[in-house]
Formats: sequence, C-alpha cells, structure tokens
Amino acid sequence: MKTLHRRPVLIITVLSLGLFLSQVAIMAVPAVIVELASQWSLNAAQIGWLGGIYFAGYATGLPFVSGAANRVDGRAVYAVSAVIAALASFAFAVIATEFWSAVVLRFIAGIGFSGIHVLGMKLMVDRLEGSTKARAAGLYSAAYATGTAGSYLIAGMLSGAYGWQAAFVAAGAGAILSLPLLMLIGAPLEGNEIRSSRWFPDFRAAMKNPEVVRYVIAYAGNTWEVFAIRVWFIPFLAFSAGLHGDTASSLEPTVLAGISVLISVPVNIFFSELALRFGSEKIVRLVSLSSVCVGLILGWLAAGPYALVLILLLIHGATSFGDAGTINGGVVAASTPDNRAAVLALFNLFGFVSGFLGPFAVGLALRSAGGQTDASAWFWAFAVMAAGSVVSAAAMRKRRRTLPTRRGSV
Repeated sequence: MKTLHRRPVLIITVLSLGLFLSQVAIMAVPAVIVELASQWSLNAAQIGWLGGIYFAGYATGLPFVSGAANRVDGRAVYAVSAVIAALASFAFAVIATEFWSAVVLRFIAGIGFSGIHVLGMKLMVDRLEGSTKARAAGLYSAAYATGTAGSYLIAGMLSGAYGWQAAFVAAGAGAILSLPLLMLIGAPLEGNEIRSSRWFPDFRAAMKNPEVVRYVIAYAGNTWEVFAIRVWFIPFLAFSAGLHGDTASSLEPTVLAGISVLISVPVNIFFSELALRFGSEKIVRLVSLSSVCVGLILGWLAAGPYALVLILLLIHGATSFGDAGTINGGVVAASTPDNRAAVLALFNLFGFVSGFLGPFAVGLALRSAGGQTDASAWFWAFAVMAAGSVVSAAAMRKRRRTLPTRRGSV
C-alpha cells in the first residue's frame, strides 16, 4: 500500500498558491480601514470589531468544514468554502454601506476562508510523510504570511486607483482562482486520508495529548498579537505620520504594512529551521519574549520620531510572526493520522478566536485610555498586544521531568 505522494514539491506549491490567492480578502479591511472609519464614523472599538470579525467567522466555520472533510473528499469542502468566501467579498463591494452590513459580510467571508486554510493544510499533510510534514507546515505558514502581505499591497493599490470597493472585487476573484489548482494535487492515495463517521471534530481526543494542548495555547497567544498588529498597523502609522507631517515616509501605509509582513516570511522560515535543530520550545520562548520587549518599547515610544517608530514596527512584524511556523510545525509533529483533522481544527479554532479577540481588545484599550490620537493610549494598546506573546512563551516553558516514585517512600 502506497503512503507517500510522489510529488511533494508540487503539492506544497499548489496548495500554498491557492492559499495566497484566497488571502487577498484577509487584510482588505485593515488596508482601507482609515477610509471606512472616516466614511462610516467608526470609533476605535468598532474598528477593532470590524478588523477582527473575519477571524470570528473563521472560528465559527472551522468545526463544520473540518467535520465535513472527515466524511467526504476534502477537495469538495475546499471548493464550497472558496465559493462562499468569493460571494461574501463580492457582496461587500456592492452592498456594504455601514458598520453592521460590513460586519455580517466579513463574518461570512471568514467562514469561507476557514475551509480554504485548514483544508489546504490537511490536504497537504495527508499527502506527505515523515519530517516533510513539519517542514511543509512551516512553508505553508510562510505562504500565509506572504498572502497577508499581498492582501495589503493589492487592496492598497486597487483602492487608491479605483476606490475601496475594488479591493473586495479582487478578493472575490482570488478565491475563485484558487479552485482550478485543486485539480493538480491528485486524488488521495490509498491509506493517506483518514475517513470518519463524525460530522464534527473530536476535540476531546485531540486535547488528550498534552503536547498538542501546549501548541494550541501557544498559537492562540501568537495570533492574538499577530492579528492585532496587522489590524492596527495602518491606524497607528497614520497617528505617527500625523504627528510628524512632512518628515513621515512618502510610501503608502499599505505598502509599508505589506513590507512588514514580507520581512516576517524569511524570519519565520529561519526560526522554523532552527527549531528542527534546537527544539521548538526554545525557539518559541526566544521569539515570543523578544516580541514582548519590542512591543512594549514601541508603545513607550509611540510619539517618537517617525523613522524610529517605523523601524520598530517592522521589527515587531517579524518578531510577532517569527515563531508561527515553529508552532505550526510543532502541532503537526504532535498529531497522528487518526487525530490530525481534530488537532488542526482545535489548533485553528483557538487561534482564530484569539485572532478576533486581539484586535478588539486593542480597540477597547485605545478607547478607554484616551483614543487613537493619544500617545499614552497607544502604550496600553501595545501592552495588550504583547500579552499574546507572554502566553505563547508560558505555554512553551520547560517541562519538569517526573521522577519515578520509589516503593515505600512517603
């Protein structure tokens, strides 16, 4: 019985490209949020809510798409999800005229993306074996970051030329273009894809593995910070530019946001490779604590020189995402073929719930501490972001070895 697909490079490349195309939508709202906030009179809490609701939709849809993929061919679930994501983005361009209609449509788009993202990873790792699985998970994570950067750049370019609606038309088109790629990965080989009678993932079975639980918690902390900084990157940069006027960079904020994410890609791959050599625990702790330090310094210097703020923002983008590939690879390595679907569902469920809560919590912190125009409020905003990396580092703390109990000892 064959268990290894003969074209692992093709499988990884095709599914990573599909992820990239479908991600045009992911940062479309953060890319145009300053314009939307002005048109729709949004406060900081509403900006955080609208920026993060996409990830709440993801978390809501995840158990359903994961459970369906356990019963039928995952490619079919992926295709239906892509169509849902596309229709929601097209509808956003046409009928989103205020906060609540935008929230509903972004929520639906997030549901669609959940099937693309997690099913793409499952379709990939089901067709690989051995250490290739962990390395592929790291590369898939890097493709995710590249897609995020592309989303910023594409949305910024199109909205500047044709209006913000064009960004969402492109988002819908990207999801549709991911569909033909499914024909290139081939049918699952015998023994590669596990089938189940369950319609929902068996989260209890996944949580029985302490190693899986550690990576789930670490990922939740990671996404809290990553999504928070990506939603608030452009509003914070706008605040800094407003303070310094002519000394601010001439580059568009969406371009700078895209550059920030692109820088994080090689950093993510680098630390993923280091983790294979030195262990995931050490690498996640190192990167997470570094991100806490950079985030707090950035908040403390929020009113500082624009060039310094921008440099720190770029560094923070790298440190906040730098351990994502390591965490992804760790949870894949900790899973087994019979529980992988449930593990990936649990992993992404916690991650994307946290990804919704992070930007929203930052918005609440800003609103409570004085608003987006108050430099001291931004310190508390970055402190709230940094809490995510504190959680990630704590989850990867060194485990104590349990010594065997001697007979007769008290």
